[in-house]
Amino acid sequence: MESKKHRHMSQLLASKLKTKYNPNKGVDIKTKDSAIEVEVSKDTLNHGIKQLQRSRKSKKYLAVPGELKQEAIKKTKGTGIGVMSSTGKIIKRSRRKK
Repeated sequence: MESKKHRHMSQLLASKLKTKYNPNKGVDIKTKDSAIEVEVSKDTLNHGIKQLQRSRKSKKYLAVPGELKQEAIKKTKGTGIGVMSSTGKIIKRSRRKK
């Protein structure tokens, strides 16, 4: 069961990126070349990273609220996954596949 905070943040990001939020299985938000997984709890960061590692998109981002920025940066170090704020601002760039 998703939280209200997760749903609100996902819908906000999806509308900003002019795409749709997918509440079903898989990555939360998909654009033409990127995959974005929204996580609002410290306990679910690892789940979000695993979701993104399964994606075939060239750019992968973990979207987190402000209080989880530093934790997300630490956990994604060396994975190629970027970190994005809840407003869509990129904090750490993702490493693209060639």
